[in-house]
Amino acid sequence: MRGVLFAMSGGFFLTLQSVANARISSQIGTWQAATLTQFTGFVVALLVMLVLRDRTYVEMRHVKPLYLSGGAFAAIILFSNMTAVHKLGVTMTISLFLIAQLALALVIDWRGWFGMVRRKLNGAQLIGVFMMIAGVILLKW
Repeated sequence: MRGVLFAMSGGFFLTLQSVANARISSQIGTWQAATLTQFTGFVVALLVMLVLRDRTYVEMRHVKPLYLSGGAFAAIILFSNMTAVHKLGVTMTISLFLIAQLALALVIDWRGWFGMVRRKLNGAQLIGVFMMIAGVILLKW
């Protein structure tokens, strides 16, 4: 149940962040907004870590370099998201982001990339993705 709540809150905050970032970027520029957003995210994460007194940060030096690319991906995500919101609106942007996330997640699970357990892909999953695509077509129509 907690996983569902965290997933839902992540979705809500992603939408709120998309709107806020688009507003900020229209005032100061897209890369500037991405920089500001990543910096404030760093500060909040650092403060939470300090308040929780989580000392596992000393293990950061053992993280594989490949996985450090997540931060670089975040900059690209922010830029893409802000640009898409300006061009497509919030609903279409979030819809397409979700389809792209789900499609890549299915491939990662199916292929076992990044050390994930390999999972079989089934027809219901593919139908679900196609239904989401159909939903976006209906939204656009």
